[in-house]
Amino acid sequence: MSDVTERPTPRERRHAATRRALAEHALRLFAAQGYESTTVADIADAADLSTRTFFRHVRDKDDALFAADEDVFDTVVEAATGAGDLPPFARLLTGVRALVEHAEQAPDVKCLREQVLDAHPALRARDLAQQLRWQQQAEDFLSAEGVPRADAALAAGLTLTVWREGYRRWIADAGRAGTLGQHLDAVVAELPAHVAAPSAR
Repeated sequence: MSDVTERPTPRERRHAATRRALAEHALRLFAAQGYESTTVADIADAADLSTRTFFRHVRDKDDALFAADEDVFDTVVEAATGAGDLPPFARLLTGVRALVEHAEQAPDVKCLREQVLDAHPALRARDLAQQLRWQQQAEDFLSAEGVPRADAALAAGLTLTVWREGYRRWIADAGRAGTLGQHLDAVVAELPAHVAAPSAR
């Protein structure tokens, strides 16, 4: 893989910014007036877009909520690529840590998103499916970098587990008991106790 990361074009940056705006407006509308009562037109109006422009960026109102997620894995890969001298799990963990600063900039939005997902099983199912796709992408990334497939699969699965548990703890206490980064560190520190081999008898 090249060490040079391609910079997004101005058009790509505008597209990404619009999708992030749609995601936040969709989230706030779902929380305020309910998922079923929110229409595509409502989200487009809130984002100051026409419905025609809305459909240039996303397929439907569900897609609008997850619109910003397409950039997540790119962020992970960019950071992990720069940590090529580390073992596979540490590389992916470096990538995941690149998401922390962004998440911590808007903890209220992240908490609101979890509330909306919990209230709508279909949206939660899509969120979980997205996480599994990221896990597969992480495995494929490491494999393409020369990591044996079995090691890549283990590292990807472990990284997703650490992220899920650290994120869950952070959301549960609304950031009062520590930052997202601190919760992730705590989960990583606990791993040896969970994977220690049983003593021989």
